[in-house]
Amino acid sequence: MRKVLAFLLPALLFLTACGGASTPADFEQESGKSAGASEILESVEVTDAGPDTAPEVEFDAPLDITDTAVRAVTEGDGEVIEAGQNLQFHLVFLNADDGSVLQNSYEAGEPQSLQLTDQLKEVDPELYEVLVGTKVGSQIAYTAPLEIPEGQETATPNQLLVLKVISAETPPAPPKKLSSEEVADLEEAGQLPTVTLDDEGVPSIEFPDNEAPADLVVKVIEEGTGEEITEADTIAANYTGWSWQGEQFDSSFERGEPSEFPLSGVIPGWTQGLSGLKEGAKVLLVIPSVMAYGDEATQGPAGPLAFYVEVVEKVPAE
Repeated sequence: MRKVLAFLLPALLFLTACGGASTPADFEQESGKSAGASEILESVEVTDAGPDTAPEVEFDAPLDITDTAVRAVTEGDGEVIEAGQNLQFHLVFLNADDGSVLQNSYEAGEPQSLQLTDQLKEVDPELYEVLVGTKVGSQIAYTAPLEIPEGQETATPNQLLVLKVISAETPPAPPKKLSSEEVADLEEAGQLPTVTLDDEGVPSIEFPDNEAPADLVVKVIEEGTGEEITEADTIAANYTGWSWQGEQFDSSFERGEPSEFPLSGVIPGWTQGLSGLKEGAKVLLVIPSVMAYGDEATQGPAGPLAFYVEVVEKVPAE
C-alpha cells in the first residue's frame, strides 16, 4: 500500500476477527465524504462499539482493490476536522481477502497520531481529502493496491484499514522572532535577563522571576559595524550560555578564544537570532526550548536558554 501506511500502522498484536455490522440503511444515513475509487468500499459496514473497543467491520470479501479508495463509512458528531490539525485515532487493520482482523490499536489503549500536513496531502491526497472536512468520531475506511516490486512475490494479503478519529487539535503557533519594539516592551516590564560585563568583557547574568518568553528574543546590546551575517555564513563568536534557571553550561570566554561555527549547523535560535546582525554586534538571545534543544534534551541543556553573544567576524569561505 502507499507510504502513508507507514504513518498509520503501529506495531500491534495480531487478534482474531470481529463480527457484526450496521444495517445498510444506517450506512446510507451516516456515511460521509469519499475519494478515489470509493465504490470499492460500498460493501464496508461498521458498527461503533464505543471509544475503547474495536468496532465491528463487515464487507463482501474479497475486495477488488484496483486503486486507492477512502470513505467515511460513518460520520461522527464532533467538530469538523481542519487542515493542519493533529489527529488522534484508533484503527483496525483487516485482511481484505477474507475479512479477518490482523491488528488493532484499541486493545493496547494507545491511540495513534497523524498531522494533516502538506506532506500527507502530497503522499496520499485521497486520505487527506476525506479527513479534512470530516467530523471527529468518524469511522473511515481506507485501502490501496499492494506495491510489489516487479519480479517479486509476497504472501502479504490485500488490506483494509478502518480508523476512528477520536480528537483533532490545532497545534500551537510556532515561536517567532520578536520585533525590536516587542523586545523593548519585555525589557521595560522587567521580564528579560540582565547581562553585566566585567572589566575584561566577561559576562554575568541575572534572571527575572518569571517564565521565559515563548518567542525568540534578540536584544541588541551593541550594534555591529562590519559585514552583515546571513544564515549561510560561518562566523567566529564569543558567547556564554545559561539555562533559564541561571546555570551556566558553556562559555568561550573560559576557553580564551572565539568559537567558529556555520549558522546553518546550530540550533534554530542561533540561526534566526544572529542572521541579519553585523560583525561586532553584542546581543542577548533568549531562546524557547523548541528553538534550542527541547524540553527533554539529550544533546544539550533542556528548556529555554539565554546566551550572551559577541559576533567577532564572518569567517571567509575556504
